[in-house]
Amino acid sequence: MKPFLKNAWCMAAWADEVGEGFLTRTLLGEPMVMYRTAEGRIALLRDECPHRFAPLSKGQRFGDGIQCGYHGLRFNAAGKCVFNPDGDGITPAAAKVRSYPLHERYGMIWIWMGDPALADPALLPSYPFLETPDTYHPVTGYLNVKTSYRFMIDNLMDVAHVLILHHDMLACPGLARSKTKVVRDGAGIWANRLATNTTPPVIFDMMWRRTRGDYTGLMDHWAESRWDAPSLVSQNTGVALTGTPRETGLETKNCHFTTPETDKSTHYFWAICRNFDLKNDKFDEEIRGGTEYAFVQQDEPMVESLQDVVGDREFWSMKPTLLQGDIGTVEVRRTLDRMIEKERAAAESARQSTPTVG
Repeated sequence: MKPFLKNAWCMAAWADEVGEGFLTRTLLGEPMVMYRTAEGRIALLRDECPHRFAPLSKGQRFGDGIQCGYHGLRFNAAGKCVFNPDGDGITPAAAKVRSYPLHERYGMIWIWMGDPALADPALLPSYPFLETPDTYHPVTGYLNVKTSYRFMIDNLMDVAHVLILHHDMLACPGLARSKTKVVRDGAGIWANRLATNTTPPVIFDMMWRRTRGDYTGLMDHWAESRWDAPSLVSQNTGVALTGTPRETGLETKNCHFTTPETDKSTHYFWAICRNFDLKNDKFDEEIRGGTEYAFVQQDEPMVESLQDVVGDREFWSMKPTLLQGDIGTVEVRRTLDRMIEKERAAAESARQSTPTVG
């Protein structure tokens, strides 16, 4: 399996997915089980009993812990074995299930799968629009996609494919003619495009007429995508009448968080947050349907086909032809490559410096 960046926050689940029952999910190639304790706190453990490696999720809740369904060992929410029903009843010190640093924010469960000492919640990128429902109203969803998270990031940072793949709803001729501008912003990388005096995408034309009424003239359209390590993409997408301030237009602020399941499959968590027509349940369902149509019918077949074609080959070894519109995706790919290699080298150095016992 190809290496992942582990010293970073990854999204494990929507907060409302996790209740008293077990939610199982493979993250970065590792099986996990998560649930809420009686006090509502999240417990997330490796879904593997250290005795005979049975999935703990095949067992049952016992208080705030889990009882393995095979031999009955019980583990508390931190993964410590607290009861052995067999023989002398001794609970070996080695009988411990790995737990992980967690953080609950933005209606999401975040996991840190690297060095626990480095797991600082302050390192989580800021998404204030997810915490201001009176300003930006979210519609959220989840999909499991059979492709590498790297292809998902490429797709989300790439505006150039919109003209062709999303020709019926999202395409904007003016945006296709503009150039991508890459901007470094702290730990994040923006890939931005702006079109002025253009025909807006069909979806924004429909939303404008629905919420603002008819209009005359052309529009300005912006599409801005920001990547934060390891696989978090947020976007600002909107329109305004040409010659008017951006703040007077319609905008969605979107999150597309792609957590690796394996190196060939991805958990895709998305949120579309709009600053107009906030209290409209029917509109929520239309946005949900439109978002899933654009991805399931258009993006998903393409990114899964990319996985089929590329397979286990290393991306850069295939010598991809690069276009101007690839500037953002290339910057992100190379940055993530460097981060993964730096983390791997540090782990190897630490391993070699650890004295061998015996």
